[in-house]
Amino acid sequence: MKVLIVSTQYPYPKDNGKKIILSSILEYFIERYGNRNVEYIVVGDSFLEEEPVVKVKLYNKPSVIKQVKNVFIYSGLLRKKSIQEAVLFSSKIKKRLIEYIENNGFDIVVYDTIRISQFFESYQFNNTKEFVYLDDLFSVRYEKMLKFIKKFPDVDFNVIGNFSKFLPVFAQKVVSFRILSKFLLEFERRLIKKKEIETAKAYSNSLLISQKETKLLNERSNCSTVKSIRPVVINRKEILYNRNFTGEPIFIFLGALNIPHNNVSIYNFIKLNMNKLIEEIPNIKLQIVGKNPSPKLIEIAENYPNNIELLGFVDNLDSLFSKACAMIVPLLFGSGVKLKALEAFSRGLPVIATDYGIEGIDLPLKGECIVENKIENYVHHMKMLTDKTVNEKMSKLSFEFFNSYYSKNAVYAQYDRLFQL
Repeated sequence: MKVLIVSTQYPYPKDNGKKIILSSILEYFIERYGNRNVEYIVVGDSFLEEEPVVKVKLYNKPSVIKQVKNVFIYSGLLRKKSIQEAVLFSSKIKKRLIEYIENNGFDIVVYDTIRISQFFESYQFNNTKEFVYLDDLFSVRYEKMLKFIKKFPDVDFNVIGNFSKFLPVFAQKVVSFRILSKFLLEFERRLIKKKEIETAKAYSNSLLISQKETKLLNERSNCSTVKSIRPVVINRKEILYNRNFTGEPIFIFLGALNIPHNNVSIYNFIKLNMNKLIEEIPNIKLQIVGKNPSPKLIEIAENYPNNIELLGFVDNLDSLFSKACAMIVPLLFGSGVKLKALEAFSRGLPVIATDYGIEGIDLPLKGECIVENKIENYVHHMKMLTDKTVNEKMSKLSFEFFNSYYSKNAVYAQYDRLFQL
């Protein structure tokens, strides 16, 4: 059995939620078939941050002139492709990809989102089983972002997030203007909603991380081919409970800070709550884990040098999480499954989150975490969790939940069904 994954990014280091899912799929196939039978193609990147674990091929993104032409023709005039598809499309790349798959006889190919599946939508392989990993429903994400912009007109944030690396520099500057970003978000939302439906109809195996969004896309497309897929957060067969909380009020926020919902939400949390938190818990520490903080976030954190730490990317979270009191996930908007909450559950770290912060996770809500949508109420919950007895009870419940539904064995059993092995 030969397997190929085609993506816009290599999944290591695992420094964002998308990479965690892609690495979960990659490591699953390696374990089932061995790394000599699994390959990976990256479209749009010219280098890898880490040594590859399988054979990897890199395809450069189209030239700036080609990107501009594509957006004008495919997105502007024809309305056939979303902007994020258009900036990556190239007939040469399409030809090379199809020829490589045909010549190497892959049994399974996984396409990472519509940005990649666009290359194959008009081509029929004879003996290759195709899967499209759709990540989140971007149409839903953009709809929520538009609502947020309307509700909080004075808040600035980067609407393109991680996708900025695929755009020319001048385009990144253009979309930073608020009026233009609103227009482009709405324009892209309509195009991508249409493409999500077309993809669900065109491919017999589409995968989404959120069960709620899976149901929504099946309804929109009048299909039953879209299924949900869980991530492997901890790639160990046996996960040991290892809490070392001593009562020290250390709280964690985790997330890539160039993603709009992360950056805006933690900035808003600090602005609303930090002074009150210091009054209630004078020795509180808020550790913010994630790359690419915005200048505004850096500036507000510097106002609290004794209480806020910007740690950047942390490769091994075990030690950090074992000593922490809790994770806060005060998201004001977002879509899909929030892997940061699963990271916490996997280590028995209590979580305080908004509905957005635990979206897509089918929690029994029997004490595994605290759901609080009023950001100003977090102070009360955070102080309560500094009690070691209260903390331990929630910790054990969250760990038990994770082990039942998201352990490696549980997720790989789901993958066996999804990939029909």
